[in-house]
Amino acid sequence: MRDGFNLGYDVILISDATASGIKKHYDTTLERVRDYYGIVTHFQGLKKIIQILEQINTGRTDYNSPSRHIGDFLEKHNLIDKSKYQV
Repeated sequence: MRDGFNLGYDVILISDATASGIKKHYDTTLERVRDYYGIVTHFQGLKKIIQILEQINTGRTDYNSPSRHIGDFLEKHNLIDKSKYQV
C-alpha cells in the first residue's frame, strides 16, 4: 500500500476486508492509512460510492442528488470534479 501511494496511486483500504491478530495493530493501521496514505472505508461504502460514480458518469443521476455524506466523501478524496456537475 505504501509503495503504491509513493508511486502516485490513489489508495483505498477496505476496513472490513483486512485484519490483524492484534486489535491495536488493526486500529493503528486504519488510523495511519486515513491520516497519511488514502481512504479507509468499508466494503458496502465503497460499493455505494462506485455505483453513484457510475450513475453520475453515465448521466443517470445528477451529482447533487446523492446523499451529502457521499458527496462530501467524493469531494474530499478528489474522486469527482464537482464543477463539472454544478447546476
